[in-house]
Formats: sequence, structure tokens, C-alpha cells
Amino acid sequence: RAYSSLHNLSYSTRPAMVHHIPHHIAQSFVATGGAAAGSGRPTKHALIVVDGMGLDQWVVLRDALVDTLGEKARIQEDGTFAWVPTLTSVSRQAIFAGTEPLFFGASIGDTAKEKAHWSRFWEDHGAAKIEIGYVKEGKNQPDEAFLKEVAKIAEHPKMRVLGIVVGKIDQAMHGMPTGTSGLHAMVRDWARTGAFSRLVESLLDVGYELAITSDHGNIHGFGIGKPKVGAIADERGERVHVFPDELTRGDVAKSFPETIAWPQIGLPDDYRVLIASGRGAFVPEGRQTVGHGGIAMEEVIVPFVKISRGAE
Repeated sequence: RAYSSLHNLSYSTRPAMVHHIPHHIAQSFVATGGAAAGSGRPTKHALIVVDGMGLDQWVVLRDALVDTLGEKARIQEDGTFAWVPTLTSVSRQAIFAGTEPLFFGASIGDTAKEKAHWSRFWEDHGAAKIEIGYVKEGKNQPDEAFLKEVAKIAEHPKMRVLGIVVGKIDQAMHGMPTGTSGLHAMVRDWARTGAFSRLVESLLDVGYELAITSDHGNIHGFGIGKPKVGAIADERGERVHVFPDELTRGDVAKSFPETIAWPQIGLPDDYRVLIASGRGAFVPEGRQTVGHGGIAMEEVIVPFVKISRGAE
């Protein structure tokens, strides 16, 4: 009941849900031609979305950031709610669109429109096209190549608002054979390389105010069986299945009574969600997995962090 009202809350003090984040940032954005009060220069903002990063993985990255940056940065930590189902195409797309999934129903099945959503949002808030950037880490892209790609866009003299997708955690999560412990080990190793800290530091060095968040967290799940739905389900995730109508969802739910038929909160009418409850997952019984899509706290509550330059 409380979740259903979150999307209507004010974003002025803090974003209650992830789609509030660009609105929250925009409060301190000054449209083209203006300057931040008392600064004499336009504000520059970067939003880093670490795909699949849960609160526990953020703690590992935060500690590495503190070790690297010391007093160079001020870190303000908070949390926010992801969209349910906690799928990348739903929750991450909501971040860049700045709106509920209901309003991007035509593209809800993938993330191809993210760049266009991000550009539209900031143009509506007074930014020129040349001032808006978006970069997504490629699958298995080396850290150094990604950092160079970000730097090229971030250092453009006209750049004002930059959206960045870091895919390292989500890419490692799927198919992780050693469960949550293996994912945590991977995050620790990645943190030790310093790639994420260098990304943050490089953006601070060229004058950006940063926000860091995630589209969803992750959970160690246990198989409850895999529905034989063929092409009926629009999406077949490990923690959630999506159906085009109530009839087909209901038929599958009868065979899996431990599932939850999620209400149409902020979702298109033809996007009917069936969620595995508890730590269940739509994988063969006896199998374990690290996944997302459901309503466990680890999946739904994600970090929202603001970083600005501190005393050096």
C-alpha cells in the first residue's frame, strides 16, 4: 500500500523513487545562458547509474572511493526505491526518462530509447542538445577504454548534463556460479582496480557535481521451477515473468501458487507482472541463481549518493 503512493511524493529534498532522480538534479540546474547563483559559471551534472548495484555492493565501492579521494570529495548517502518489476528495461529506463513506466510503454521491453529519453528530459529543462551526453559501458568493455570514452564526452567544453551507465556488476551477476559470495568477491576485486574511483575522480576534476544510483539490486534465489510458457510471456526473467494480459498471467499463477500477481502500479495495462515470492526464482528446482526482478528489499531499495568536490 505504501509503495503505491511513493511515485507521487515530492522529489525536492530527496528522490523517493528512481524516476525522481533527474527532477531532483534539475532543481540545481541552470538553463543555457544562466549561471549558478554566486558561482559565475554554469552548473555541470553527471548521473552514474551502476546497473544492478545493491546497497551492500555500494558499501564496497564507497570504501574504495573514500580511500582514493580522501578529503577531495564530500559524499552524501541516501536510498531510493526502484520500480517494480526490478528489471533494467523498467527501472533504469524510468531513471533516464524521469517518468513512470506507464509513459514509455512502447519501449518498456528494452533500453534502446534511454539516450533519447535523457535528451528529451533535459531539453525540456532548458539544456541544448550539444550540452547533453549519454554513455553506456559496452559488454566486456575494458575499464580503460570505457574511462576514455567517458572522458571524451565529459570534457567537451559544451557538456552540462551527462548520463553514464556502468554495467560491470549486472554483467557479472547473470550466470554467477558461486552466488552472492562470488558477486561480492567480483565487486571487491573491481573496486581494488580503482576503475570506479578514477571515473568519479575524473568527473570531479572537470567540475561535475555527481549523483550515483542503481536501477535495482540483486538477490540470491532458489529455483521453484520454470513455467512452460513458450512465447506467451513477453519477458522471462529469473525472478519475474511478464504477460500481455490477465488471462495468461492467471493460468501460469495457478501452477505456481507461491507467486505474486503484482498490481498495475505505474505500469501499462498490457504489462502484467508475476513475481516469484520470497527468495524463489523461475529456474529449475534445486538450482540457485543471483538475479533481480522481484520485490525483496535487496532488489527494491537502491543507493542514491551525491558527491561534490571537498577541501583538498
